[in-house]
Amino acid sequence: MSNKESILGIDLGTSSVKMILRYRDGTTVKGKETYEEATPSGWWKAIKRALSELDLSHLNAIGLSSQVGTYIVDGRDVIGWDSQTGAEELTKIKSGHDKKTFVREISMPHPDIISYPLPRLLYILKQYPDVEKVCQPKDFLCGMLTGNCVTDRYSWRGLAHLATGRYSRKLLEEIGFPVGGLPEIADICDIAGYTGKFLSDEHILPGGVPVFTGMNDFFSSLLGMGVYRTGDLFDITGTSEHLGVIEPSVNLDTKLVSGPYLRGNVHYGVTASSGVSLDYGMRLFGFDHIEPEQCLKNRPPVFLPYLNGERAPIWDADARGVFAGIHGNCERRDMAYAVLEGVVFSLYHIYSCMGRPRADVMQVSGGASENPVLNEMKAELFGVPVMVSKETDTSALGAWMTAAVGMGWYSGFEEATEQICGVKEVVKPGGRYREILRQRFAVYQEIYPAVKKQCEKLRRI
Repeated sequence: MSNKESILGIDLGTSSVKMILRYRDGTTVKGKETYEEATPSGWWKAIKRALSELDLSHLNAIGLSSQVGTYIVDGRDVIGWDSQTGAEELTKIKSGHDKKTFVREISMPHPDIISYPLPRLLYILKQYPDVEKVCQPKDFLCGMLTGNCVTDRYSWRGLAHLATGRYSRKLLEEIGFPVGGLPEIADICDIAGYTGKFLSDEHILPGGVPVFTGMNDFFSSLLGMGVYRTGDLFDITGTSEHLGVIEPSVNLDTKLVSGPYLRGNVHYGVTASSGVSLDYGMRLFGFDHIEPEQCLKNRPPVFLPYLNGERAPIWDADARGVFAGIHGNCERRDMAYAVLEGVVFSLYHIYSCMGRPRADVMQVSGGASENPVLNEMKAELFGVPVMVSKETDTSALGAWMTAAVGMGWYSGFEEATEQICGVKEVVKPGGRYREILRQRFAVYQEIYPAVKKQCEKLRRI
């Protein structure tokens, strides 16, 4: 076997496509292209641009990952993950079934998420009564590469049973959506198909390369971080932010999300506005020279980072950002600090709803994991060392790993995570201002209930 052999991991994200081309000797080349528009044609143009920058002459396989909760109707219309459609349908679906039914049919309680398949498919049926085919971005990408529209069980959580890998016929029949209108489900390390001749003719990709099914960006990111064992606490930063823990069994009573993940179960919450809030803070205030311990001495305001509404744990799309406690001596850096703190508080809010499970460390990844102030504040508030992943594009790396295991480069995910996933740095808690943070967090928790009605009134004006 030659060290020149390579595998490509592709992650079709919310705003850009990211690629990792990794060779047997560990040499890694990365690519990224931003979409001109969030449409199938926009995605495909960005993919082709990114591929054109890579040397694919020794390509052995491709692994896939993508955002989920985004649906493509008959190859044309796109309903994004952040669309507010589906609330009425979610209420109807959840009121019509008890928890036991969902566990039996989809192996997990159905969360209060309108972008899950059932509410969105029910909405699509109302808007497109003649719909023939619905897929998600990874399914679309698989179809473009191989001609086969193939998916995985994790990308269709909430409709597929995660143990059997089959769609729930009962739930599909109840909403009146034909199973033939959905992609075929394959195992994540199965070959979904091979790259077609037209790709080779257009000099996009070599023909005949096996394409492995892969899984959703969240689970791919967990794998790319090395989060695999019971007790692992994680924080995946990004446009939205996922915080959770791997547990031995599904939590049936949680208000968050709990369901099977590889050999364990993942219990987590996901924010809606973390990335947007950080962009907002950087644009208005900048994050230079922020020293939390010093900023706290000037009694900075508390910030609710709900600029685009919030998911876990308050589930309110109408919630909005709030600065509370602004005083005359507030400076630009105090406002900047408050934004960073508010994002960390939103994660600790999820952690509190989970019962604050004990963990030895917190593993973090994604673009915001490169912010040292955020990492310091997380270590301080959670009271555990923060381990920063060496690789920031962990979803693309996870896609790479599914193909590498499928190709037999590793015996399984345990060996792959041990050999591939690395830590760039460890940020240890100092304990110097943890108690102040927790007192401020208690205030943070009280603000949203106090202003909820006012946010609703503002929306109606």
